[in-house]
Parts: sequence; C-alpha cells; structure tokens
Amino acid sequence: MQELNAVIASNLVLYGILILAVILDFKYMKISNRLILMGIILALAFQVIIGRGVSDFIHVLCNIFFPVIVLYLFYLMGVIGAGDVKLFSVIGGFVNFRELVLCMLCSFVVGAVISLGKMLFCGTLLEGLHNAGCYFWGLAKGEYRTYGRGSKEKRNRIHFSLAIVLGLSLAKVYLQFY
Repeated sequence: MQELNAVIASNLVLYGILILAVILDFKYMKISNRLILMGIILALAFQVIIGRGVSDFIHVLCNIFFPVIVLYLFYLMGVIGAGDVKLFSVIGGFVNFRELVLCMLCSFVVGAVISLGKMLFCGTLLEGLHNAGCYFWGLAKGEYRTYGRGSKEKRNRIHFSLAIVLGLSLAKVYLQFY
C-alpha cells in the first residue's frame, strides 16, 4: 500500500513539474534549470522512498542520461531545445525505460501534429515544408547548420514541452492497455 501511494505521489509530482515547465516554456520560451534540478532530485528521492535497491538506482541514473545521449544530435541541429532534452531526463527519473522511450516517440509524433496544425493555421505550411526540405537537402550535401534559427523560421516554432506532456500521457495510456 505504501509503495502504491509513493507511485501515485511520484506521478503527481512528475505532472506538476511538467505543467510548470509548460507554463515557463509558454511564458519565457525557456525551461528553468532549477526546475529540472528539482525534478531530478525529487525523482531520486522517490526511488529512496519506494525502497528500491542499488540496481534500480543505477537504472534510474541511466534513464536520466539516456535522453541527453540520444537527443544531443537533435539539439545540435536546432530541432529541439536544451530544456526539452532535460525535461525528458526528468521524466526518465520517474518512469521505467520502456515508458521513457515510448514517451519520447509519442512526444515527437504529437510535436509533428502540433507543428503541422500551427503551420496550417498560420498559413506557413508550404514555407515550412520548403525550409525543411532545404535543410535536409543541405545535410545530404554535407552542409551542417542549425535548423530554424532564422527570423522567418521562428514563426513555425512550437512549445515542445506541451508535446512532451501529451506524449507522456499517451505513453501511459498505451501501456495501460498493452
């Protein structure tokens, strides 16, 4: 019973952190490092409270570092922000590896849908597709530059933290049934 309460509490804390991150992202286009640090500390504290062993603690640390390693290239390319990568690390501290990977995949799908909707709403779909095509064509030719750093591309940016929250929710729902 105590472990169930700790799991419920950890989910509430995780979603609280994620909601604060979304608010900060919408307000400042940035996610506070203090919030990220607090999330990681709380994730590790819940591991101690739940009473998991050293091997589980090592798995949690691997989950925290996994998004940084996997998404670093996307960050360098300018596809995702550093705060979003760190937010995935916080999630990794609270969930198991399978849920983390599914969350990451769902978040990118949700982000693509949000981006498509925003470009359709703003009337910038053709421009956005053209810019993406030019970017990937340049990559194919060996021209490495960050994506979407020009002033025109900023119109098509989204608050990816929202996609992350929705992606985590989708992952949790999916895992309840499969």
